[in-house]
Amino acid sequence: MELTKEILALRPYLFSISYNMLGMVEEAEDIVQDVFEKWISANDAANPKGYLARIAVNQSINRLNELRKVRENYVGLWLPEPYITLEPEPVPTIEYGMLFLLERLNPNERAVFILRESFSEQYDSIADITGLSAENCRQILHRAHEKMGRSKPLQVDPEKQKSFTEAFLAALHGQDRAQLDHLLRTDIELYNDGGGKRAAALKPLFGLEKVLKFLIGVTKLEEVVTQHFEYQPGFVNGRPAALIFNRTLDQLDSMQYVEVENEEISRLIYVRNPDKLKIRGKLN
Repeated sequence: MELTKEILALRPYLFSISYNMLGMVEEAEDIVQDVFEKWISANDAANPKGYLARIAVNQSINRLNELRKVRENYVGLWLPEPYITLEPEPVPTIEYGMLFLLERLNPNERAVFILRESFSEQYDSIADITGLSAENCRQILHRAHEKMGRSKPLQVDPEKQKSFTEAFLAALHGQDRAQLDHLLRTDIELYNDGGGKRAAALKPLFGLEKVLKFLIGVTKLEEVVTQHFEYQPGFVNGRPAALIFNRTLDQLDSMQYVEVENEEISRLIYVRNPDKLKIRGKLN
């Protein structure tokens, strides 16, 4: 069958399914390409969107199963690859905080959650795409909500998120403990992914004292003191984030994403693995 304009227009939808399932940009792009190749060899499809979505979901689940051992042997904590842009472009994916929480779900739960919460698909459509019954999909979604502890993105104004990001960086740089206490929740969580290629906390850190001890300790490391680091505003999955550049080495060193709840930072997420720090343009 032909790749018509109508079929090609589904690319952002298919990419979003695959990326949200896998948390990996290039792997998702490969799946979309494979989906289109399968479409060309297809004989007939009464519902092209559902047919292509079914292939994308199945391919993503198969790939997740293949990657299970790789992620089990990953050095430290595995975090999804952020979709980094320098402009606030509309990116076909859920916000990074939700993508992070999706790691708590198994592949079927992840597929049902994405189709229902990201695209508002009806349960009959989800059943057709996943091969599960509509009632089973309802039960799976309920279980997914319980595992994640949150079913919707945090409704934080982008400017406020950027403001909290910059205020936190300024307070940390100045080691202003009073301001840090004011900005961070007492039960703050910190997650860090270096992939064994850059220094990072190997396990999550919980609580204000542990998180601040770690972060202030990082600011005193020789590599931090002797090299020039610079903050640049950026966007991760379409939301404001901090891009930390090492100007001495002329490279992007890390991505920092803050989650704000009730006027406090509740979660800090850092990605330092250089394989996950590619700056991208608008998805065509």
